[in-house]
Amino acid sequence: MFGVDAEIALLEYLVDLAEQYLGDIIEEIIEKYYSDKIDLSERYVDILEFITEKIIDDSLNGDENPERFKKIVRKLAARPYIAKMLISYLVSEYIENYD
Repeated sequence: MFGVDAEIALLEYLVDLAEQYLGDIIEEIIEKYYSDKIDLSERYVDILEFITEKIIDDSLNGDENPERFKKIVRKLAARPYIAKMLISYLVSEYIENYD
């Protein structure tokens, strides 16, 4: 559907949106609960990409629609309690799959 460059640019944009809305929460969760398992400075981008892809796959059924994605991450950011639970779960899944 898209060229490879367009798909990469779209994914980078979605990762940027996730970072903008959820980055502080991701950092807080990793520092608070997973600092003994993850070096945040080395793995942050990988974890951010993993979380972005999981939201796309699970919440958008694989549809990389920027507006729908932005709506989801904005809603999560507005509900930090839910966002923290979800991000903690996804970080633990990342550790299980990649460590």
